[in-house]
This record gives sequence, structure tokens and C-alpha cells, in this order.
Amino acid sequence: MLTYRKKTFLSISVISLLTLFCLVFFFIHLLNIKKDTPTATFGADLIACYTAAQLVNAGEITEIYVEIKDDFSIVNSGKYYETAKSSGFHLTPTRYIYLPIFLAPFQLLTRFSFSTSALLCLSVNLFIIIAVILLEWSFTKDLPYPILRLMLVTSLNLSLFPLFYALKLGQSSIIIYLVICLIYLFSMKKKDYLAGIFLGIIITLKFSPLIFTLYFFYRKRYTLVLTCTLTVVAILLASILSYGLPLHKIYWNYLIKLSDLEIAAWSNQSIDAFLLRLFTKSSILYFSPIKSTAFFSIARYILTFSVIAIIYLCLKRVTTLNLQRLYPLEFSAVLLCFLITPPISWLHYFTLTTLSIILIATVYFQTYPFRARIIIPLTVISYVMIAFHPNHSSLVSNFGQGYFTKVVTSFPFMGTSVILFINLLLMITFSKKNLGIVKDGKRSTG
Repeated sequence: MLTYRKKTFLSISVISLLTLFCLVFFFIHLLNIKKDTPTATFGADLIACYTAAQLVNAGEITEIYVEIKDDFSIVNSGKYYETAKSSGFHLTPTRYIYLPIFLAPFQLLTRFSFSTSALLCLSVNLFIIIAVILLEWSFTKDLPYPILRLMLVTSLNLSLFPLFYALKLGQSSIIIYLVICLIYLFSMKKKDYLAGIFLGIIITLKFSPLIFTLYFFYRKRYTLVLTCTLTVVAILLASILSYGLPLHKIYWNYLIKLSDLEIAAWSNQSIDAFLLRLFTKSSILYFSPIKSTAFFSIARYILTFSVIAIIYLCLKRVTTLNLQRLYPLEFSAVLLCFLITPPISWLHYFTLTTLSIILIATVYFQTYPFRARIIIPLTVISYVMIAFHPNHSSLVSNFGQGYFTKVVTSFPFMGTSVILFINLLLMITFSKKNLGIVKDGKRSTG
């Protein structure tokens, strides 16, 4: 039988070795980040912003939103394509899909070559990851062993494939990760005007974070919702004044066309994509839009709204007494819903599942372990399903595009869904209890 001291030493040793392994794993991948892989090419999404910024600087502003034909993500002809190729990008560029005002920093970045710009963006994203790790560490401050917590938070982030995927693509999802951490921090501290400003910024960038606004409105955080709305309006007006109303009409029509597209490719990990992969004759390798039947579309809407409805019913169970203690679980539930319910939810967004796991842990480990033999292994398995991405090209070569391949390709979605189930289970369990904090192995009623 292990003594308490031996158990502590063993835990410290295991966590230290895990952290060392994750750091080595991360830096090995970082050294090879510029090499092409079956999953990504370095700067493959950054080239869209860089190319669009070049077109704006050249006075070709109407060329930044390219007509959508047979591929959701890439542009293989025209002025946009030629500009990207002249920048030195060796593959087919991806299309620009954001509000025009977000090109402003990239217009400055075009003073450098694309290769230099990609390295600069990578450096910025690495600093953002450090900031995220420190923020998430601060979220666990009520738990013991600060150094061990820091190592665990670092390990959870650096061993996550979606994070490395976002870094390699040059994706904005790393910035969104930081901003959502800040929204949680400021909303937890009741600094609603700051939380609202940051929420407004990412809504104008991605739109799907609107679900957070619905949650805060439900919780009567009206200052936060109002500040968010004013921020969105201010950014839209600034964009129109800077780039003109005609371009924004093109942009809004562009968004309508994008919203009608259905993508079953491996990198889309939403509810819609999961169902499309399983029940339509679609390829997981290509990003070509597909058209499903009206019946299938209705079924997808029913399932999506059912998830939202279940989360709403769980929120209703939380009493005023436990609202502050269960706020991490509520925020986590909305965050996980934000990941899986939009029609298109790219794999690099799932970096945010780390934040959900950490928020769940802040509540779980401050109370008596509830069914630890079930909850902890389930969480670990779910995290592994998200963190370690299978080589989908090898899967297709060995197993074809049958159900086995489609299910394995959907592991990030499935793992996130299990984490959401755990999150809601804890909310239901704790919602009617006067939660205490575990101190010295005993529950206090503080």
C-alpha cells in the first residue's frame, strides 16, 4: 500500500515526465512546421489575408471576395490566384472570408515577403499561446499545487493537434482562443463592459460566437450584451467608412452563399459534418460543397436545436445559490455548444476544448470526486480523441471511405460531445446542492 508521501512523489514524477514529453513533442513539430503534410501547408490560411491585403493596396479591392464555384476553400484562377502565386505561395490559395476591416494589419504586413510574414504571425501566435496558458493557470488558482497545475495546463495545450494545426495554417483561431479566455475572465469578475467589447470583436470576425450573447442575455447580463452590440456596430461602421459600402454589399452576399454550403471534409467537426459524413455519399478528403435532401436538413436542424435545448434546460436547473460556483460549467457548456453546433466548425477551433476541460476541473476538484472512476477516464479518453489526429490519408488507403474511416475521422467531434455530456452531468448533479470546497479532504460549506 502506497503512503501519502509516495503517492505525492509518484504524481509529481508522472506529471513532470508528461510535461517534458509534451514540450519535446511540441518543439519537434515546431521545427518541422514549414514542411508540407497531408493535413496542412504552412501559411495555407494566412495566404488568404495576405493576398486580399495585397489586392486592396493595389486598388483591386473588389477582387478580394472571389466567386464560389466547386470548392469551398480554394481559389484556382483569376486575379486573386495570380496575386497569391506571385507572393511565392506554391499551392492553390484559400479564399478570404472575413470583414474588410480585418485586412488593416495585413496591409502593413505586405511590406514583408509572405515567408517573412508567416514567421512573424507564427511568433505572435506563440506568444498568444503563452498568454493563454498563464490565463488558464490563473483560472485554477483555487486548487492546490500551483506548479503541478501549470505543468498540466501546459501539457494539455501543447499536446493538442488542433493547436498545432492552427499554428501551421496561420489561423485566427489562436487569437479567438485568447479572446474567449479574456471574456471568461472579465465576465467572472463582473467586468461586463470589457467582456462585451471582446465578445463583439470575435462576433464580427466569426459570427458563430453569437451564442454567447444569447447566454449572457438569458443570465440578464444586459451591460455585457449592450456593450457587445455597440462594439459590433462600431466595427461595422468603421469597416464601411474605411472600405466603402459597395464592398460590404458584396461581402454580405458572399456570406449568404457561404452559409448555404455543406461540407463533409475531415476538418469540419460540427454536428452537420458528422451527419453528412455518415449518411451521404461524400468524400472526407475534399472540401467540395454538397447538397443534401430537405428531409436530411430538417433532421440536422432538429438534432442541433435539441443540443441547445438540453443545455438550456440544464441552465434552468442552476439555482441562484449555486450560480457563481457553477459559472465555469455554464460557460464551458456554451463554449462546447459553440464548437459543435455551427454548420461549419473547423478542427483548429477545437483547441478551445482545453479551456472547457480546465473549467470543468475547477468545479469538479473543489467538490467531492463525483464518480471519479467514470468521469476522469471518460474525460481523458475524450481529450485523446481530440488531441491526437489520425492520418486520414492512410485511413482511406487502408479502409476506404466506409463507416469505420468516417467515424475515426469524427473523433474530435465525438470527444467534444462526450466532454459536453460530462459537463452537463456535473451541472445537473451540483445544481441543487450547496457546493462546498474541499479542504484537507473534507468538504467545507463556505
